Amino acid sequence: MKRFFDIALDIKEYLLLSLFVVISIILIFTNDNFQIRFLRSAAITSFGTIQSGISAIPNIFALETENKLLRENNIKLAKELADLKEAKLENIRLTKLLNFKEKSRLSLVGGKIVNKSLVQTRNTITLDIGESDSVFIGMPVITDDGLVGRIVATSAHYSIAQILLNRDLKVTVKNQRSRIDGILTYDGSSDLIVKNVPKNADVNVGDVMITSEYSNLFPHGIPVAVVVEVGHLDNLFKKVIVAPLVNFQNIEEVFVVKYIPSNERNELEKTFKK
Repeated sequence: MKRFFDIALDIKEYLLLSLFVVISIILIFTNDNFQIRFLRSAAITSFGTIQSGISAIPNIFALETENKLLRENNIKLAKELADLKEAKLENIRLTKLLNFKEKSRLSLVGGKIVNKSLVQTRNTITLDIGESDSVFIGMPVITDDGLVGRIVATSAHYSIAQILLNRDLKVTVKNQRSRIDGILTYDGSSDLIVKNVPKNADVNVGDVMITSEYSNLFPHGIPVAVVVEVGHLDNLFKKVIVAPLVNFQNIEEVFVVKYIPSNERNELEKTFKK
């Protein structure tokens, strides 16, 4: 008890000050004087204003957490939107290809391009279908737009095809309108050229070239290219430049035609040429 009084004596000034403050507050709130009421109202207003200001100050940590969650949600939503767009585009492509397959007179095997080269003189594409899918060397590759190329290598589950933009691939073609024949080749830089077209042949810009029945490599009648320029190569032949009907930059899915060149015909023609 004595220690308690000693401590009280040491802080008596603070105790007296606290007592007087409490008494003052009680007197202020119990006094109905006009000046006191004004002071009381001003104090309450000031306290409320300060409290509102403090509550309006944002919680930085809470905002950081909220912003992080919002960014994560935005990333997820952007990914979902991209996936939906990709699925929609894929659905459009596949529906178009399915309709083509159903209407085609050819026996087709659908495949997806998993690799392609478009910057060389001997460009190729790699497909995710192979011998286990009844895909073999020599089979033509097409899309609903036209001829893509020809299978030149196969494994159990993959295959490689030469495309029209390959100097080693030559296609016997025919002008669908005028029935003029020629040999389509790639010049190794940028142009597809139809050679062996006589100078007086009826060939115009806009004519469509199709595979010819004279070819043993492809079924006849497959669209190949459209004529974009006609000039004179020399005194005997025209210079016919064509553009492929297939957009090799954009293709993702193709069909392999179950068509094998006739060995009997090949052997007979080789023998005769000898």
